[in-house]
Amino acid sequence: MPPMILFILKALEGRGAERMVTTLASAYVKMGHSVHILCLEETQDMPLDADIHYHIVPYDEVFSEQNLEPNSKQAQAYEAVAKRIDEYVLSQIGTPDLILANIYKVNWIMVYSQLPNIVNVLHTALSKQFQQQLSDTPLQTINHLKTVYSAHPCTCVSEGARKDLISLLGDITKTATIYNPCDVAWIQSKASQKPHIEQFGLADKQYIIHVASFDTMKGHRDLLQAYAKTERKLPLVLVGKGKLEAEIEALAFRLNISDCVRFLGFQSNPYPIIASAALMVLTSKFEGFGYVIVEAQALGVPVISTDCPFGPRELLPVKNLIPVGDIDGLAMLIDQAVDNLTDYIVPLNQQLLPNNIAQQYLEFSVALNSSVKND
Repeated sequence: MPPMILFILKALEGRGAERMVTTLASAYVKMGHSVHILCLEETQDMPLDADIHYHIVPYDEVFSEQNLEPNSKQAQAYEAVAKRIDEYVLSQIGTPDLILANIYKVNWIMVYSQLPNIVNVLHTALSKQFQQQLSDTPLQTINHLKTVYSAHPCTCVSEGARKDLISLLGDITKTATIYNPCDVAWIQSKASQKPHIEQFGLADKQYIIHVASFDTMKGHRDLLQAYAKTERKLPLVLVGKGKLEAEIEALAFRLNISDCVRFLGFQSNPYPIIASAALMVLTSKFEGFGYVIVEAQALGVPVISTDCPFGPRELLPVKNLIPVGDIDGLAMLIDQAVDNLTDYIVPLNQQLLPNNIAQQYLEFSVALNSSVKND
């Protein structure tokens, strides 16, 4: 029988972790494996291959994420959810050869699972994800996170995120760095679809692009301040939505660059706009991985980035990076890149192709099983 792979996550919403799951699931189907995705909510924004089995085991209750006490009512409720998942999987699916548990809430639930071959997938750095709780109640938060992440082996989407896990919680479990997969063929096919850039009044290879939600950690403020100091040979196009959008629009007005900055809002298919850009800029304060860099690489678009924790330095050479907060340096790097675009094209690392990433998870699982047998 072919190996059986089970992904568990909250819902198939259209974010990075969910995209990673659907990409990997498709890769395993092509490899001839039996593939299942189990969600705790019915929201489904992402299409699935016909050969992927889709399951819902609902929470039944809505829980607050604020209470991090391991002995809280929430922990008891999660234990009940884990029991339901176990019963459902064993009766409806069978015993998976590999279970990839995605997102913190699912990682916590699966602490109480009795299923074998569980691996937690961390999509960001814990010290950043739990920055507020670590500041408010450090001891309690660390103890709780140790409970969650010592239960099963963990993979992290960047080496920086893996080192962050170990420095925060200690060497509490087996870990590995496995990057997010990049489905180049899918990205390129999406890039050839609408929206065509002409409808936004843009010309091919005649603008700089930044794709991110309007959130503090994405560094829009630094980007606009730096862009205001450049020669502004090309307009700056911002794709995304979020709570800071109005504030950033006001900043563009104050910096007197409104005529050069375009706000395109959220785009369900941003790839044609990325593919036609002269240059992509990433200005994040931190990233778990920096997937948008990989997307630019898949489309052959030059890309520069802040050297933020935890992903960009693993994807780009030093000359494409600038320290977080260096506004003058970022302005100079933008001008330099615009004048020498081909120098800032970085080929995609072929190890990021979905079948290679899928294989790495299987190899990690095999290594775990052989180390258990040897213990």
